[in-house]
This record gives sequence, C-alpha cells and structure tokens, in this order.
Amino acid sequence: MAPTAVRIQVLGSLRVWLDRAELDLGPPGRRAVLGLLVLAGGEAMSKQDLVDALWGERPPRSAVNVLQTHVKHLRRLLEPGRPSRSGSEILPHVGGGYALRREAVEVDLPHVRGLVAEANDAQRDGETGRAAALFGEALRWWHGKPLADIPLLATHPKVVALIAERRALLARYGDAMLAIGAADEVLTELVEAAADQPLDEPAQARLIRAYHGAGQRATAFRLYQEVRERLVEELGVEPGPELLAAHAALLDDGEPLPSPRPRARVPRQLPAEPPGFTGRTTELSILDELVPRSGGVGGAVALAAITGTAGAGKTALAVHWAHRVKDRFPDGQFYANLRGHSPGPPATALEVLTRFLAALEIPAERLPADTETASALYRTLMTDRKALVLLDNVARVDQVRPLLPAGPGCLVLVTARDRMAGLVAFHGARRLTLGMLDPGEALELLARVLGADWIKAEREAAAEVAELCAYLPLALRIAAANLADHPGNGIEDYSVELRKGNLLAALTVPGDEQIAIRTAFDLSYRALPAETSRLFRLLSLVPGNDMGVEAVEILTGSGQAGPMLDALAGAHLVEQHAPDRYHFHDLLRRYAADRLEARESPAEIGSARGRLHEWYLRAVDNAAKLAYPHMFRLPLSVPDGPIPAAVKENAADWLETELGNLVAVIEDAARIGPRPMAWLLADALRGYFWMSLRQVEWRAAAAAALSAAEEDGDPRARAAARFSLADLSFRQGRYREAVRYYTGALMLARRAGWVEAQAAVLGNLGCAYWQSGRLPAAAARFSRGLELSRRAGRAAGEAVALGNLGLVHWEMGDLPRAAEHYARALRRYRRIGSRYGEAINLSNLGQVQHARGRVSEAAGLLAEALTLHREAGNRAGEAETLGRLASAYCDLGRLADALTHARDGLRLAHETGEPRGEGEVLVALASVHHRAGHRRDAVRRYRQALALLRETGDRYPEADALIGLAVATGDLGQARQALALAERAGYGALRRRAAAAVEAILRA
Repeated sequence: MAPTAVRIQVLGSLRVWLDRAELDLGPPGRRAVLGLLVLAGGEAMSKQDLVDALWGERPPRSAVNVLQTHVKHLRRLLEPGRPSRSGSEILPHVGGGYALRREAVEVDLPHVRGLVAEANDAQRDGETGRAAALFGEALRWWHGKPLADIPLLATHPKVVALIAERRALLARYGDAMLAIGAADEVLTELVEAAADQPLDEPAQARLIRAYHGAGQRATAFRLYQEVRERLVEELGVEPGPELLAAHAALLDDGEPLPSPRPRARVPRQLPAEPPGFTGRTTELSILDELVPRSGGVGGAVALAAITGTAGAGKTALAVHWAHRVKDRFPDGQFYANLRGHSPGPPATALEVLTRFLAALEIPAERLPADTETASALYRTLMTDRKALVLLDNVARVDQVRPLLPAGPGCLVLVTARDRMAGLVAFHGARRLTLGMLDPGEALELLARVLGADWIKAEREAAAEVAELCAYLPLALRIAAANLADHPGNGIEDYSVELRKGNLLAALTVPGDEQIAIRTAFDLSYRALPAETSRLFRLLSLVPGNDMGVEAVEILTGSGQAGPMLDALAGAHLVEQHAPDRYHFHDLLRRYAADRLEARESPAEIGSARGRLHEWYLRAVDNAAKLAYPHMFRLPLSVPDGPIPAAVKENAADWLETELGNLVAVIEDAARIGPRPMAWLLADALRGYFWMSLRQVEWRAAAAAALSAAEEDGDPRARAAARFSLADLSFRQGRYREAVRYYTGALMLARRAGWVEAQAAVLGNLGCAYWQSGRLPAAAARFSRGLELSRRAGRAAGEAVALGNLGLVHWEMGDLPRAAEHYARALRRYRRIGSRYGEAINLSNLGQVQHARGRVSEAAGLLAEALTLHREAGNRAGEAETLGRLASAYCDLGRLADALTHARDGLRLAHETGEPRGEGEVLVALASVHHRAGHRRDAVRRYRQALALLRETGDRYPEADALIGLAVATGDLGQARQALALAERAGYGALRRRAAAAVEAILRA
C-alpha cells in the first residue's frame, strides 16, 4: 500500500500511526468512537447512532457532549497541524454526524479484502495454488480479534461480522491448501478454527479432511465420533452432508470425497407485491445502499429496521423493496409475520425458525425443539448464503435476535412500531423511521387508483382528502377505494364527509393521526351492504392469522362469503394473500372487533364462534379418518355438517394449510373456552403430528390441551393430553421422558376405566421399551395392549399391537410367529383402510418371508409395499423397502435390479437423514456387491454400514452387517463377535446365520 500520514489497524487491537510514530489514543470511549467510524467504511454515522452504540438504551444526559469531546481530541491527534477553526480532512462533520474519510487514511481492512478478491479471481481461473498463497497472505494481516482492546464493542454486529469474515477466510484458505495437498501446513490453523466453533459442521469436516490428508486417519475417525456425539447431545441432530462426506472418505480409505448435494430448492417466501406502490424514494435509496456487495468473503450482515406508526405503510415498503432486489439474493428470500400487534400471542422465534429450517430442507424429524438449538442450526445453514430475511410486524427485539443469520451475504429487514433501539445499539441496524407521505406522493397514490384526470379535475378537493387522511397510506388507500366504488360522487362530497368525521373524532382525541384511519374506516364500513358489514364484523372472531372462504362461510352462515370477501378486499378492508385466503391488517381487525361488540349480542357472537369451532373439529375428525385411521383418539360427537372439499381430496395437505388456525383455535379455547374444544381438537391432530413431526406446533397444542384438561379435571382429557406429550417425546428420541408421560397417561386411563386408551398407551409404551432394547418388556406390553384392544372391540388397536408383536418376534428370531403377526396386522389395516399401516406391514412381512427362504413371495410383498410408500410420500419407508427389495432381487439372481434399488435406497436414506435406514440399505448394497463378485466394494460397504449402525445403537442390523463382513473377509473373530451379539440380544435367526458363518470359516 502507498504510504500515507495516518495508518490504522483494526484487525487486532486498535492501533494508529502518524508518520510511523504510534499514537496514544486515550480512554476506551475515545478509542471506541474511532473504531466505530473506521468500521463504517467511510459512511457517515449520526450522533444518535454513535450514542446508541456506545451507551445502549440508557445514555447519560451528557452523551452528545462527551461524544463531541472525543471527536475533538481525535482530530487533534490525527491532524496536529490543522488550524483550530478549519474543517477536518480526516474526521469531517457530515449531515449531523461524523465520518472517517477513507482517502485520507490507510486502513488494514480494505487491503485484506483486496487480497481476498484477488484470490477469488485466481480460484475462478483455476489457479488454486496462487489463490491459497493470497488467502494465506490475507490471514497474516490479522493480529487477533478485531478491536480486541475495546471490550465495549466486542458484541457490536460489525465486530462480530469481522470475526465471521476471518472464519470464512480461514475456511477458504483451508480448502485451497487441502486441494493442493498441503494438509500438513494448514493443520494448526484448522485445529484452532474447529476448537473455536465446536458445533460448526463445515469447520469440523474440514479438520477431519485435513487429518485424513495428513495421514492421521485414526485421529480423524476419533474426531468424527466426538463431533457426532456433540451434535446429538447439544443440538439433537445427526451429522449433515459435509460431515458425512468426510466420514465416507475415511471409510473409503482414501477415495475422493463425494461432492456435496446441490441445493434442490430455493425458498421464495415473499408475499405478493403491493399494487400501486407510491413514493418513499428516499427510503428506497437508503435500503438500496444496504444490499451486500458481491465479491470477498465477508462483511457485516446488513440489518435495517423500518419503524413508524400503524398504517404508515411499513410492510408495503418492505415487501415492495424486497421484490425489487430479490434477484440480488439468489439463495432465497425468507418471510415471517411475527404478529406483533395481532390478536393472540406474537409468533415465537422458535415457530419462525421451524418454518425457515423446513424451507432449508431440514427433515421434520431433525427440526430442533428449542430456540437456542434451532437458531444455531439456522445460522450454520445460512453462513455461506446470500439471502434476504424479511421479519414483519415485530413487537420486541428478542423476537428478532435468534432469527439473525450469520452469513455476510445476508440482509435482514425488520418492520415494527417500536423504535427497535436494541437492534440499533447492539446489532448495528440502520433505522428508517417512516412518517407520512408528502402531499405530492399522497396525490400520486390517489391518482393511481382514481386516475390522473379525476385528480387533476378536482385537485383542490383531492389535496384536502389527502390532508384529512393525515397522508397515511392505509387511510389514503381506503379513501381511494371508497371513491372508486362510488364514481358518481365527487371528491369534494367525500372530503365533506371525511371532515365531519375527523372533527367529531378530534373532540375526543386531539392530534392523534389514527383519527384519520378510523374515520376512513367508518366511511368505508358504512358504505358496505348489511350482509357484507356483518361478515366484516364476524371476521374478528377468526383466531388465526388468515382465513379461507369455506371457514368464513361457516362463521357467517352464508354461502356468499367469496363475493363479499372480494368486495372487502376491493375496499382495502381485508387483503387477499393467496387464492381463496385472506387476512386483516391488525388495525382493521380491532376495528371489526369494536363493531362486533357494539352491534352483535353475546349469544350471536357465541353462536358464530361455536359454528367455526365445530367445523374445524368435524374437518379434522374426517381428515384423521382418512389420513391415520389406525391412530387411537378420544371419542368425538360432532353434529353433522359440511366439511371442506380439500379434506376429501388430500387430508394431509388440508391439515398443513390450516395448521396455524387449528393451533390458534386450540389455544383460544384453552384460554377463554369452551375447554373441551381444546383437548378434543389437539387429540384429533395427534396422528398428523406423529406423521409430520411438526414439533413446535405439536408441543403448543398438547400443552394447551393439558392446561385445559387440568383446569376442568376431566381424567380422560388429562390422559389424552399426556399421551400426546409422551408421543412427542418418543418421536424426539427422549425415551425416558416418554416412559414417564406414558406411565402417567396409563394411570389416568385406568382410573377412568378407559380400556381403549389403556391399550393404546401400552402399545406406545412397548415401543419405547423396544427402542431401548428391552424386548421382553416390550413384548409383554404389546400382548397386554392386544388383549385390551380385543376386549374393547377396537380393530385399529389390534392392528397396531399385532404389527408391534411381529417386530419383537422378528428381532427375537421367531420368524414364523413374526410372519403370523404381520399377516394378521395386515388384514386389520386393510379392513380399516389405513394405507400407512398396510405399507409398513407389507414391507415387514416381505422381510420375514425373505429370511424364511420364500424369496419370490417376499419380492412381491416388498414391491407392493414400495408402491404404497411412494403414494403416501413416506420417503423413509420407501428407502427401507428399496434396500429390502434389493436383497430379495439379489437372491433371485436379478443383480442389475438389485444394484439399482440399493443405490436408489441409499440416496433416499441419505436425503431423509435416517442413519439406521441408511445403515440397513448399505448392508443390502454390500450383499449385492458380494453376490456379484465385487468383494472389495462389498467389504467397503459393510464397514460403512457398521460405522453408522454402531453410532445409532441398532444391534440387529449391526449383527447382520458383521456376519456379511465376516463371510466376505473370512474373519473368524468377526463371525464370533456377530454370534455373541446375536445371542446376547436374542436374535434367533441371526444367531443361526452367525453360527453357520463360524462353521464355514472354520471348515475353510
């Protein structure tokens, strides 16, 4: 770099040199001011932003004076020869704040970023060695954590972003060094990076690859095991693609790493762009400046907060701008309404994280159940993405913090009525306070709706309407819609009506800009036909965040809800956000609720609310009968009535669409009644939750149901709610917690004399014991559950118990009894119409018949099961069945088909993130290779399977893999190990196979 008078270091402790002599900058506050201005990169920082960053939400009264004093002393230090009354060349006063002129100083950070950009170019040109050297040179400029000597700024977002930038740079350097075969030279740096990020999967995978490349395979294996245990214990997730790929390379003994799976889906969650958006050119320009620049590996995560009064158009601005720049964020656009001012509780960070992680293709079974874990996983996945995150209608800063991504290419846009001082002070947010439109913009908005000619003809009256609407976009849109619906009236007539309303309202609330909105509401509301205005009032009873046409028809008792909703949308009193689905602005919902209370009797309100609740319960009951008829549920007595057409077409899709509303109804009923609705609806959804694993919604529904049941003291309701919480714990792999909940539910069911519930709970309790390896205890509970289901005449309970007994007998080696139980379960599942249960038991029966030597019959059963799993979209079941079918085809001599099915099964098992399923399919693939004479491939696959299965603790397939490996390698020790494992676990069929393998190896 060319020498200049002033040189500044921020990559480490803050140090400043003037003509090669280091300066003493003085107290920490003064150093912090200079550090902030350097990190601003030449952009001006307002005094308020500097005060917020230095003192947070409680600055001293003298904060501005202290700030000015710091700047004065810095100017003297940096420009000692400057005349006292002349302007500063280094720290000029800009627009009410201060800036550091980049041209007047030399800073280390831009130089480092220039080296990184040069390295990027080299890498694109295929010059990996040169790129590695440049990345290494850039790293040498880092002398520690940025601004390490200023603790005050340790958590400032730009400092945190610089730390992330160095991590990204180190990752690029590590990858380049590994690519040129220099693992030994980069090992120390990668050990440091991995220790600093114990839960960061790419950093850990990179270190595993480095140990592997340096010839330290044992250390690499040990590190993988430690990382996996840490992920499972602290995050509740299994390793992702990068760790699995590094592990697979170790198992392959030096084979090249498979390339990571491509991102199959890019989230596109933005709402529709608001029509006729007008004005806000200044704010749009400011937002444009925040878009992260391309190139480099780092930079701060851009964060902006649009704040302002209700009705000012915050959401419209945010959504309009997001659509304008969405192509700059190729890795996705995320959107969430945090319901900061909607009825009911605001959205939790965990609720939003669950939706975001699902959009990032995290399987339902791997979605974390707590905010901290979910946030950590979200940040990890977003690290190298260029994505836009729009968080709308925020109530509090703590809703936002867990939703901030780590990727320097990301931008977060927040809308809120609150000033969001915490985001500005501690996260470096750029705040845009949205006021009213200026008069010209307000007239332009009216002209977009009414036409320029009309506004030109009555310009003076139009200007008065704009003023009476306080230049608020929401009020202006409603006024324009009202005028458009009555083109025979002039703008002057409308302004007279609006003026009357404003003057009356002003007598009670002088100076409140919301008067304009309420008056506009009144005029639009009074213009509605009687039936439409009644519908508008009743919409305030919908507890969820949106509403469908069919639900509104039930609420109002009218078959004409669709046209009336369209009329309300045309008047901007509701908004259509998807086909046949609408939602309110929260101000309009409150207005509608006020009108409802004023016009409708408590009896009519209760009747409408009851109709909606009963419709939802009837719809879920019918969906449950179609989607999971075998699942035990509380008995329901719902009056006959209409059900949604979508339930009959695809019950699971309807449940997914309405889930937010259903959980809102449950929480609403638990809070204000009727309480039975809460536990009945939650229990009817338990089967859907079991299949979809929507853990956040499941816990919310079950907790609300238990609260309502405990309040009323109904023993059956209490048992059902505990049963649901037990099932949730079971599906999360928390077997001890599940056993505790199941035991409590069983005691309550016995106390109530509820035989059907006892049978269901015993069945699931048996599954918890089975998963824990306690086969005799599991069999005893399955048998007792079967007996109780028979006594109660419950075919679905019998089917579940029989299938579970089949599993236990299979693992205990009693194949004839296993086949008998599977066949009996299959007949009952077919009788009750459960395709889900039919597919599982067909696959299990096929596996048993294959083991009994009935290979052709097994292949037919498994092919039928595969078809059903695919129809149901059960990908985990499909992967498992593909592996089993591959084994059957192998024994039938159809090796090409066997290989195809095994490979398809392995790919699918890997995608679903099921280690046990992947291990089983690997065993099948290994046996196909062995049968085809590819001994080396067979041995490699058996070893991969063993590594996975030992991690998951699944002993049956582990013993199966051990037997195959022993036969393939002729290893007597492994054969005896498999025999001992099978004998300890009571796996009769495997014990016989292992004994045969031992005998064959001894003979050889």
